[in-house]
Amino acid sequence: MSLKAYPTQALSVQDINERVRLHMPLARKIAWQIHGRVRDLLDIDDLIQIGMTALVEAAQRFQDTGEATFGAYASIRVRGALVDHVRNNLTLTRTAVQRRDRIAQARRDLLSEGKDAENQTLIAEKLGIGVPELQIWHGQIAQAADKSLDEIYDDHSIWFADERPTPEHILLSGELRNRLANNLKKLNERDAMVLQLYYVEELNLEEIAETLSISIGRVSQIKKAAISQLRHWMDED
Repeated sequence: MSLKAYPTQALSVQDINERVRLHMPLARKIAWQIHGRVRDLLDIDDLIQIGMTALVEAAQRFQDTGEATFGAYASIRVRGALVDHVRNNLTLTRTAVQRRDRIAQARRDLLSEGKDAENQTLIAEKLGIGVPELQIWHGQIAQAADKSLDEIYDDHSIWFADERPTPEHILLSGELRNRLANNLKKLNERDAMVLQLYYVEELNLEEIAETLSISIGRVSQIKKAAISQLRHWMDED
């Protein structure tokens, strides 16, 4: 059963405002969840504003037919709007990561040739660009420093999956949840707790780090290793 909006009957401004007011905490929570995953790359105020705009649009479009609550519908619409914003606005950062890799390769090539791998003119020549453009590349890379975009742009990540469930997806998700639950029991307590807090309680990395009294980087390492182990077990099922 998919969630969708039906042609709406005329709603009063008061009704729409009440829907929005009651679900503003939901929109803010989703915005903060997303900000926790792209922290330092996108401004939280911008994310909240986009989330609120999507919430208002959802309130205007939604009509209760008994298929889904407004909260469920609004959650999908708000998250979808924010994910679209992330996709559109992290393109520059993705390019920066690719350019970082090209610069690193150019430096390795220079080292293998016995040349100065820090010479900006030689690096630019290897890349087929001018030194001024190379400096622009360095600036873009600096903006993306200290952020792992490999995980953000993982093509297999549920983060960039379509948030609108199909009937088939809902059916399969029930089966997958059962398999996942069985495999989660195989994880050690710490790894299982991190995944529980992240995917079920919907805490971001910073909140998990504070809860478990460990660093954000350590939380990220644990989550990545646990997911890798789960994928391995699920593939064997």
